[in-house]
Amino acid sequence: QGGSRGWRCFARGGTPRASSGALRAMGGAMSGATDPLPQFEEAAKREAVRALEHRQKVLDHVGAGAFTAAEHGQMEPDDWKHTERRDDITPAELQLAKRCHGAHIETLSQDVTQVGSHYQLIHYDIPYLDAATHMIRLHGLVEREVELSAADLRSRAPLSQPVLMACAGTGRMALKKRLWAHVPWGPDSFGCAIWTGCSLADVLREAGIKDGAKQVVFTGADKGVEGNKVQYFQRSLSIEDALLGHVLLCYEMNGQALVPAHGAPVRLIVPGWYGMASVKWLTSIEVTAGGWWGHQMEAYSYRRAAEDPHMVPLEQLPVRALMVPPGCPDFFSRSRAVAPGRHRIEGRAWAGSVDLAKVEFSSDGGQSWTNAELDAKNGPFGWAKWHIDWDVEKAGTYILLCRATDAGGREQDEASDEQFNWTSMGCTQPQQVYVRVDRAAAAPGGVMEFTPEQKAAKVSVNGHVGLSPAQVEALYRAPGSQ
Repeated sequence: QGGSRGWRCFARGGTPRASSGALRAMGGAMSGATDPLPQFEEAAKREAVRALEHRQKVLDHVGAGAFTAAEHGQMEPDDWKHTERRDDITPAELQLAKRCHGAHIETLSQDVTQVGSHYQLIHYDIPYLDAATHMIRLHGLVEREVELSAADLRSRAPLSQPVLMACAGTGRMALKKRLWAHVPWGPDSFGCAIWTGCSLADVLREAGIKDGAKQVVFTGADKGVEGNKVQYFQRSLSIEDALLGHVLLCYEMNGQALVPAHGAPVRLIVPGWYGMASVKWLTSIEVTAGGWWGHQMEAYSYRRAAEDPHMVPLEQLPVRALMVPPGCPDFFSRSRAVAPGRHRIEGRAWAGSVDLAKVEFSSDGGQSWTNAELDAKNGPFGWAKWHIDWDVEKAGTYILLCRATDAGGREQDEASDEQFNWTSMGCTQPQQVYVRVDRAAAAPGGVMEFTPEQKAAKVSVNGHVGLSPAQVEALYRAPGSQ
């Protein structure tokens, strides 16, 4: 790299180590010669192929035709970590739900999710790090160990891209038998922000990858206890994934410096993967010979039981569509109120790096489906807008659903009480929206009685409120849908 100037020996083992200033100069030179967008787009194509392969592995292991909740009951008859009813929710879950909020469902009308409405999962506490002094250590099987500052990363060739992110636990509450020792997500743990950063692959290549390197371990500054062990939040990628060209070291979200709750000053973004891969408050990047398997790798795996030698680690996102609930909500039940007439139903759909084929809409609880108008995605790893006009003149109650299919033929899960995987991850059962059509909804001052819908939230009275089981399901099967 132009001689020895700017390098100094690392005290431990004599491994050369670059000063941040030297790396900044090196990065600046690289930024003038390398545009990160082509490798980002090429990586998206490769990830699209892998996403289809990954989904098939998941279906083969814990899909509807491969494994059921009943079969799990036979495997672990003394299990106590999973619910028997959807409305069985604990104060501990509610506490997690207050700290780890979903997106506001109505923000699906926007192409970019605002920072304050983007979902958040904070496993432990928010670390407050000084952007001016914080350093990220790049070490392990590299020729030159480096300490990187946010300023170093900002000096490099930047890339800004919309990236749809969703939590691995999305849809957990829709599962009748669900893991209750985790965040009780509905379908609302999503967000599509514009992330700005530099290419991880370029940084790694410039540090020089040594022979034998197989894995990159990322460590965040957030510390806590999980699985009865004190730990920092850590995840890993294979060296091939880390060098593919789509993974970013990000310092901005929607054109502004990262806020503490979203990982300031620097976080990892792994486009097209579930959110657990995108480590926040990054402190360390270690290139290893492989073999590391931490708690956050084990926890984010599709399993049939607590111990599963054939577990499938969560990776690429599946296909999914969501809608903006029409009309206005009842405050407590979130039931929707609309007047008779034509209503534009709109939403967003995503499939990671895979292109979308269609979005379908149903206004009769899934008995019939109609294709919606579907736009192109807003980026290789972004999402696409869809819409359909719903004409309804008859007063009454309607259950709206939507679902998506991607260009690789992947479909969403069917609604089922038997769907099960041990960690209750990756559920894509269709969103349901409960709508009351009434002329009173047309203007302020109209009177609409929502007491039955409110009572239906409590299991002790919901059988006596005049709502059908399907209507109660639509309202409360997956909180966050409305």
